[in-house]
Amino acid sequence: MKNQKSLTNKGFSLVELIIVVAIMAVLIGVLAPQYLRYVEKSRLQKDNTSIAEVADVIKMMSAEESLVTKFDGGLDFTFEAANEFALATPTDTDIAKELTDTLGVLSDVKLTSNTYTDGTTDVVIHAETDSTTHVMKITCAQWTETVGGTPVPGGKTF
Repeated sequence: MKNQKSLTNKGFSLVELIIVVAIMAVLIGVLAPQYLRYVEKSRLQKDNTSIAEVADVIKMMSAEESLVTKFDGGLDFTFEAANEFALATPTDTDIAKELTDTLGVLSDVKLTSNTYTDGTTDVVIHAETDSTTHVMKITCAQWTETVGGTPVPGGKTF
């Protein structure tokens, strides 16, 4: 009787294991690109939120009368290729201090998506006030939105 019991309890055959491994490989091959697109899309949304947050802080800064005149010639705020946020031109300590106070540590504001960090160009937020109306206009020419899962550059006025 012992021989008969051991013959019925053989486990998995090699063919069955190969089939399971092949099915898993196909599933991974199909799902991995979708997962990578999802991760890149979420990074792009996070980066767009960071850019919009900086633009909002610049708008709030324009409400301070002591800083309004500093925007008359226009100021550029840059996410450089190294992903560091910086005040591009001119370097103004009042504006840099206000940005640091409002955003926290400026070096913590970084872009992570491949769309913005491809190294070809810096992301520049341009802020300018109309000298007569003192209305602030903030633009970002490198702003990219996701349409149908594909990043589409187009610029944005905040």
